Amino acid sequence: MRSLADGNGGGGNGVDLSTVRLTPRQAQILNLAASGMSDKEIANQLGIAHRTVRTHFEKLFKDRGIRNRSQAIALWSSRSMAGRHTRPADECPYPKPFPPDFADCPAYQATQMITLDLSHRPLGIVMTCRHLESRLMPNTNYRWYGACVLGDAEARRRWSNAVGIDRLHDISTLRQEVSALSMPYIQRLLDLKNAPVGDNPLAHARQMRGVVDDFMTKMTALLRERKAVLDQLHLPLDACVRLLGIAINRFVQQGFTESEWEVPDEVLVLFPDDVRAYFRPRRATGSVAEASLRGQNPSAANS
Repeated sequence: MRSLADGNGGGGNGVDLSTVRLTPRQAQILNLAASGMSDKEIANQLGIAHRTVRTHFEKLFKDRGIRNRSQAIALWSSRSMAGRHTRPADECPYPKPFPPDFADCPAYQATQMITLDLSHRPLGIVMTCRHLESRLMPNTNYRWYGACVLGDAEARRRWSNAVGIDRLHDISTLRQEVSALSMPYIQRLLDLKNAPVGDNPLAHARQMRGVVDDFMTKMTALLRERKAVLDQLHLPLDACVRLLGIAINRFVQQGFTESEWEVPDEVLVLFPDDVRAYFRPRRATGSVAEASLRGQNPSAANS
């Protein structure tokens, strides 16, 4: 009898449920099933049809020689016993960079990341997630992994439920509009920051200020056009404009040197309580976890 990783059928005896040949979606479904969720709950969690979940299981049964759902869950749950290297619970399990239509993670918030060369000149743009960061793998010789600041799968689910799945989708769509409008200005500011100041630093500073002012004018106009959407999402227009102003000025002063940044308290209080968890995901997952019977540890990183 061949192993599950070989993709062969059979009675399921001696099957080794390795993730080598499993699709990310199959692994995701097995993870949720192993946590005790029904097919219908899995479908709701992933935003797919109930029948789609069943089809994934049936394909596992047919292709991998597994007898039933219970055996698949048992094999999946015991996979770490086969000597596999234990990965951090907060590790992001999805392939990166994320494809443009990625929707497998309920907490995913698409973000355009500018890659830089050693001289801090832009090389290109890749899609990443707002919650993804690099962390040092424990007990290793400086090996890094991709972590989610929200935590493990359960923490991501709690956070996305707290903010609201539909609201997250709509915020993500709006953020992409903001990002598309921002990119030319970020590029121009990077060019100015990397250019020699010359004999007239005041003129250079005025150029930078002019780009920032133009950015804020265009961004304010965009947000005013989307005010109905902002109101629906409980995002006050004035608070959003102020937050963008702080963010662009911080970029002018610090560039990309500071990896962590949180919305200042004086701006956070301008947003309603029900959306503050979105702006403070690290703190939100901790408090939501406490409120729901000691949830699991948040925090994850990048591969």
